[in-house]
Amino acid sequence: MKIEQRVASGAGCREPQPHSRRMLGRVSGGFWSVCVFVLIVLGMLLVIPLADAAPIVVDDAYDFGTGPQGWTAQPVGKNGQLPPSTNGQRWTHGSGQWSVNWAPVSSPFVATGNYLTSPSINFSGPNGDAEVDALRISLAHKFNFSSSLNGVPPAAGQLAYSINGGPFVGLPVSAFVTGSITTPDPVFGASPLGPYVGQTTLVAPAFVPPAGGYADLFPLINGGASFTGITPGYTNTGGTWVPSVATLSFPSTVISDLRIRLINANLGSNCPADAGWDVRYLQVDAAAPEPGSLLLASMGGTLAAGHWLWRRRRRTIKSGPPGQA
Repeated sequence: MKIEQRVASGAGCREPQPHSRRMLGRVSGGFWSVCVFVLIVLGMLLVIPLADAAPIVVDDAYDFGTGPQGWTAQPVGKNGQLPPSTNGQRWTHGSGQWSVNWAPVSSPFVATGNYLTSPSINFSGPNGDAEVDALRISLAHKFNFSSSLNGVPPAAGQLAYSINGGPFVGLPVSAFVTGSITTPDPVFGASPLGPYVGQTTLVAPAFVPPAGGYADLFPLINGGASFTGITPGYTNTGGTWVPSVATLSFPSTVISDLRIRLINANLGSNCPADAGWDVRYLQVDAAAPEPGSLLLASMGGTLAAGHWLWRRRRRTIKSGPPGQA
């Protein structure tokens, strides 16, 4: 009778006792918890390098009112003929500014000019470099460049840059910002030029070499926007300082060396007697890629996967043998 009862009740395949079911739940739960933990660790290993990307790089500001700031002047000529060293016809620092003036030039001095080049601009990465997405160059200056003659101005000024020791590249027209310095930049914020200029309206260059049938207009760089004309009230000793701002975008470029160059060009023979280019202040800002979006996306994926595994673990426990706690 006892044997029949045991067979009828299925004693040969008895369901787990409550404490056995709890043990299974603990083992299953422990397994899925380990899975979640491992997934989170792997996710963090993935996103830590992203979070470790260089922050916004500290700006480099050059206040020429306090000195030459390590910039280097260099006279240049296409045919070996340099601009005269008299009458300030080469870049010189004095009276709180860098200046270059020019008297009317004759044939030997055509296609001459001057470079004013910054020291190497270092970045804040661990190796003195940084991954950069964008640059902003802000300039407080004034100038008197003659009007164009047959499509070519007798004198012009150009802003150029070099990355990692590469050739200097003229900033294109599209890089220059228009409007007012009172409008904050969406990436870099407020303009630093307010204390150094006498107007808020931005001045952008419009002349682009080559032009006038010439293959090149040395020392200007082909394709680079060049300043021409005259700023309000310009004289060699006075006039209104005006703001110019250019921004450049890069696809996550690692920069270890950046240099800025101001190029003054004597291209013709009818420069006015009171002509020149004066520079009061220049600042370079660099923006690093923001890790926020990638970081949040990776963390979100990790947490979502962890949540799915946790739900799976709960379903596994709930769908266990009948009567499981």
